[in-house]
Amino acid sequence: MNIRFLETMIWLSELKNFRATAERMNLTPAAISNRIAVMEQELGIRLFERDVREVRLTQEGLLFVEGARDIVARYGSLLTAVRPAATVEDTVRIGLVPSMAFTLLAGIMELLRSKFPHIRVAITTDTSGPLAERLERRELDVVLGLPGPRREQYRVLDLCTFGMFWIAHGGLAISEQALGRDDLQSHPIISYEIGMYNHGRLVQYLSESGFERSLVHYSNSLATTVCMITAGIGISVLPPIVIQNELRSGALRVLNVRPAFPPTSYCAYYLESPSSRLAPLIASIAHEVATQFCSLYDDALVCQQGNAVGLGPLA
Repeated sequence: MNIRFLETMIWLSELKNFRATAERMNLTPAAISNRIAVMEQELGIRLFERDVREVRLTQEGLLFVEGARDIVARYGSLLTAVRPAATVEDTVRIGLVPSMAFTLLAGIMELLRSKFPHIRVAITTDTSGPLAERLERRELDVVLGLPGPRREQYRVLDLCTFGMFWIAHGGLAISEQALGRDDLQSHPIISYEIGMYNHGRLVQYLSESGFERSLVHYSNSLATTVCMITAGIGISVLPPIVIQNELRSGALRVLNVRPAFPPTSYCAYYLESPSSRLAPLIASIAHEVATQFCSLYDDALVCQQGNAVGLGPLA
């Protein structure tokens, strides 16, 4: 029995399916089955109950897998301690919401390249819901975004908070004076997709009745939303930090709206993995990059977690 066999045991206990475990470990289902059979024969106990749909740990298997997790974790810590960073070779699968891709990704890649030149990266960009689902299916190693209401099930490292402001086409004829929520209803609103975190906050901000009275368009893409605002289709709530070029050119403008829309906080989150030791590494690098990124801008645009109370208007 070796570490790879223990990792197989842990993955199968989580994924509960030979084919899914085989795909995750780049093996065949037969190879997974053979490893489990070898362990059961060596231990003299049955680790899994099998049926046509899934496998389940036996009572003995439950006890064994906890010890296996501890051994694999200790082995990972040992490798991290003795292996030079420059020699680490592996692929890490990172999920990003678009705002993280626009702001932190370049810094993360630069830091990875300098410290861990042989680590390969597979990037997936999507909204928070699908990313969390893919993380739970173990199709991603770490996500940079919004963990949502199930935060307690993840390992979480807070990254940064982005100020959120109402954005309009640069040529929109609208008062420079402070606007109220009722004033927004005279303009078409481009909302986040239904079910997304900021869609719920937008409905709450406008109040459900106010939201229903407005002409609302929907977009699940940050780039598409920016294009729609630029085309004069409507106004929307965005973090100005991701549209600096458009704001500087005058293509887009920030509206002075009171009360301010609440800022959005982002974090790196991941599940404990029986084999990949890269998820906590990427989370740590993302935190380092976020700290540096936040130091470059005013707190109204972006700040470290915990410094977002009372964000004022953009200058």
